[in-house]
Amino acid sequence: MTDTDQISAKFATLSSTQIQQFVENYAEMLVDSMDTKTLMKFVYDTIVENLNIQSPDDILGQVSCTYDGDIVEELIASVHTTEP
Repeated sequence: MTDTDQISAKFATLSSTQIQQFVENYAEMLVDSMDTKTLMKFVYDTIVENLNIQSPDDILGQVSCTYDGDIVEELIASVHTTEP
């Protein structure tokens, strides 16, 4: 049995609660090892990825919950172009 097989076998014995704790421990370790630039890139990529799988209405709802109408209008204006 290889090391990978042994690790997989051990992991397979974990309960749902233990797997959740494993995930949380891994996330904490990963975040602790990131410098600020890497952490910011990770957060940015995660936000974009999560928004890209939402409907336009859900995206607008998410942004509207975070920022006021003026900011939402600025974001729309920043990408809105008029056709000639």
